[in-house]
Amino acid sequence: MILIIAACGDSNTSKPIASSDRSQRMPSYDSMPGTDTTLNFEESTEGTLPGGWSAPTGKWSIVTDENNKVLKQTAVNSGGYFNICVNNNLAYQNFQLQVKLKAVSGRGDQGGGLVWRYLDKDNYYIVRANPLEKNVVLYKVENGKRKDLPLVGKGRTYGMDAPMESGKWHNLGVNVQGNTYAVSFDGKHLYDVTDNTFTKKGLIGVWTKADAVTLFDEIQVSIK
Repeated sequence: MILIIAACGDSNTSKPIASSDRSQRMPSYDSMPGTDTTLNFEESTEGTLPGGWSAPTGKWSIVTDENNKVLKQTAVNSGGYFNICVNNNLAYQNFQLQVKLKAVSGRGDQGGGLVWRYLDKDNYYIVRANPLEKNVVLYKVENGKRKDLPLVGKGRTYGMDAPMESGKWHNLGVNVQGNTYAVSFDGKHLYDVTDNTFTKKGLIGVWTKADAVTLFDEIQVSIK
């Protein structure tokens, strides 16, 4: 397996995590043995987008949290507005992806997720974790319309329950292979989804909905 590492600023040097809440590295997903290299924002400039990233929607910038530089979504939107930030240099078809995220605030929505096979702001896959709903759901956004996808062997259940808490760091992951997407939360495999809407490679990124103010850090990308 070849690990692809992309700096989110001018360097991809990792900085030790500072607080007890962030004292351990992101746990490896079951199908990612030995993968512990992360992407971080330590060399990025506070108050700006990291190098190589763009924000088609929402308001995103680097902030300092617990002595670490992280990417934050700060726009307070409403309803079905999706806030998206993508890395313009990383386009994949099959890969494994993880992110550390912390829900800060939001009355209508909280939390956020990972975007992959992103073609434009109206066409991509997204898996998100929400501490208000206590679940992790995988959707496709096609022509601007979001639709949750059924789980393999379980049907349309609106994702699966997961104990996400506001104000704490959690790990969200997806293993993308062909038309199958295996979702993990805090290192535990939750479920698989199959779908053939977007089959070609696309960009990866992060996502929140409406008024969800969320922090993102330590992104892992690996390619077989």
